[in-house]
Amino acid sequence: MKAQGFLYLIMIFPLIDIFNGVFISYGHNIPLGTAYRIFFIAYIIYGVLSKGIKLNGSYALLIISLFLFIILCIVQTIFFETTISLLIEEFSYVIRFSLCLLIPFFANQFEEYLSIKKIMNVAISLNVLLIGGLIIPYFLGLGNSTYDDTAGFKGFYFATNDIAYAFLIMLFFMGWLLIQRKRRSIPAGYLLILYFLDMYCLLILGTKSGLLAGLIYSIYLIFHFLYRYRSQTLYEQFFVFEFLLAMLFFLLVKGKEFILGSLSGVLQRFAYFRTLYQDDWVRLFMSSRNVYLKEAVDNFLQLPDNQYIFWFGQGFENRWNWYGRRGGLVEMDFFDMFFSYGIIGTMILIAVIVYFLKVALYRKANKFSIFLLVFTIIYSLLVGHVFFSALSATVFGFMCMFIQEVKKEQVCQE
Repeated sequence: MKAQGFLYLIMIFPLIDIFNGVFISYGHNIPLGTAYRIFFIAYIIYGVLSKGIKLNGSYALLIISLFLFIILCIVQTIFFETTISLLIEEFSYVIRFSLCLLIPFFANQFEEYLSIKKIMNVAISLNVLLIGGLIIPYFLGLGNSTYDDTAGFKGFYFATNDIAYAFLIMLFFMGWLLIQRKRRSIPAGYLLILYFLDMYCLLILGTKSGLLAGLIYSIYLIFHFLYRYRSQTLYEQFFVFEFLLAMLFFLLVKGKEFILGSLSGVLQRFAYFRTLYQDDWVRLFMSSRNVYLKEAVDNFLQLPDNQYIFWFGQGFENRWNWYGRRGGLVEMDFFDMFFSYGIIGTMILIAVIVYFLKVALYRKANKFSIFLLVFTIIYSLLVGHVFFSALSATVFGFMCMFIQEVKKEQVCQE
């Protein structure tokens, strides 16, 4: 029962974030998202304590990480002589990061009640809510855009790169289910609809990284199916051929203007920034993150006693208050972790990733699990907004729960 409630709480987080965005958009300061995640964490702690804690790797990693982050925040408060209110705000980043570990930790404690089938059913429901939360406001003309209502529609989600990461992970799951015919609990046609809707959401979000990753993965899937069905029956070959032909016809005849219309805002912004940056392609494709990184390094080197800050960092809130946009946030998670929580925080982040890579590489390595983790590493390094956003940290924790279940299935089969 507790495990089922846990899955429901994960499933509804898009609804919570949407309503939270609605309140913010219309000027009502109701911390619905914060209240939900405090309740979610309390539910996890209650569920684990009531069942009894099993000592394992994820438990040790969670306790050590939380302990070290709390110590780092307290040391920063004493060293920089900041206020208690600032310390509480800094703890909010620790809480967001903790979701990456708390979700797979709970799943580890209740592993006998969970399965890949249950997790994938949650993924499908989660995907439907994520899609509905973006497409419905889009067609109703409600919500917000990233670039002054000209491009990058994000509805009532407030962090574009965070929600793009969530859609990409859902896209990968839908593609994986299409490949894994034996694991399908719903028809392939329904999965295809969700897949194309995920791609459409990435299109209207308009992030370069989201569009590129979605396009590359779609090309991979097309070649995968063409290769797989090449040796199948004539009927199956004909089905794939007809499907691809119909999709191409739709794109050329019906979908061309539709796609170009959706992309027009993105292309306009691309041309605008190309002119603004004077054809500096590195800055253009990295959305000035290379500039923010250089400014963050300069800020760090100019600080007195930076050998101490090298170990425990400056804190997210301090950096933003001191530097603002000029290096106060790099938007590349590994660098933001280093400048905010020092080498200690960076080692914690690396330990988390290495731990789940070790789980994915258990004896017979699962290629899809490794792909999810490698993609997350690349995305967090180049785009950011994965480990310190409540939305994407929840998605990452959900993904790690799936990786653990894949390992459990492998163990059971041995």
